[in-house]
Amino acid sequence: MTRETEGKAWGSAARAPRLSSEESRHRVMTTAVGMLDSSGLTVSLEHLNLEELIRAAEVPRSAFYRLWPAKDRFFADLLVELATTSESNDAMFYPGTQDVAHGIIGKYQHLLATHDGRVAVLREVARVATRVNFEHFSGSVSWRSHVTLVATASSLADAEHRERVASALQETERRFIDRTAEFYGTALASLGFSFYPGASAELLAGLGAAVVEGLAQRRLVNPDLVDTVISKPGIDGEPVEWHPAALGFWGILEALVDIETRRDPVG
Repeated sequence: MTRETEGKAWGSAARAPRLSSEESRHRVMTTAVGMLDSSGLTVSLEHLNLEELIRAAEVPRSAFYRLWPAKDRFFADLLVELATTSESNDAMFYPGTQDVAHGIIGKYQHLLATHDGRVAVLREVARVATRVNFEHFSGSVSWRSHVTLVATASSLADAEHRERVASALQETERRFIDRTAEFYGTALASLGFSFYPGASAELLAGLGAAVVEGLAQRRLVNPDLVDTVISKPGIDGEPVEWHPAALGFWGILEALVDIETRRDPVG
């Protein structure tokens, strides 16, 4: 589809059955989200063929243009939909990281009887689980779409559209922080650790995500730096690899969590 064709009512499509406005909107948005979940989101959205979308959604062209007489309005609604209902909505949260953490804690149960043992297990969790988290985000289409969505929202010219998309993204961020903080708080308490005054599980979740996601983005432009590994003693004393993401997360954790004071684990 050319820009000229799109400008003249965005092309033509086969006549579709009459639908209510609500059903038309639902079909279009569901179809568009599915198309972008497969291909990934780009900043311009020019790769989303609107005529193909209308045909795939099986809605009348007239219904589409009644709902979205202006192209920028459709794209703003689509960005809100992506932020709230698509795979990119959960792209920031990866349950597999928690599974890895639980597996390590279970594997080294015999070390949890002492304070030093618990610190060693916590360190191993940070080393391994953070690397897993980093690799997941680096290869995730949904996460890349989420990053693009954030960048796109900040560059929207229309203030109303920008605020709507930003509000949806803020809610997504809040859910991510809450879910991640709940895991961090519970896991740390179970190992006998607590946060320093002023620090919190929410702060750890936000700062940790910033390190992991920032390095995942930087991998594209500076892979040699990002994939540099440091050899340090592991949980058994033998040298093991530390990825920069794990080093960064451990540094944040040490700054926020009191791992020096000896306490009995909770539960």
